[in-house]
Amino acid sequence: MLQPEIRCVEFVETVTEWMEGALLEDERLALEEHLVICPHCTEYLEQLRLSVAVLRELGTDDEPPAPDTRQALLEMFRRERRA
Repeated sequence: MLQPEIRCVEFVETVTEWMEGALLEDERLALEEHLVICPHCTEYLEQLRLSVAVLRELGTDDEPPAPDTRQALLEMFRRERRA
């Protein structure tokens, strides 16, 4: 059954809760259906997963990234968005 449509802005606002398994089933299904049809949000999710992996690799232990690391990640996201 198709869930109510969500917009990209709603996806961005809820994707971290989805990644943590904190959404209600209807919300989760709507988000996953949006991913099937939206290449932009799929790319955003991949960038988010990459960021999480890089930060884990750096061993941040829940500490915020250093300012230069944060800046490098932001620049990478900006480049990817323009591509």
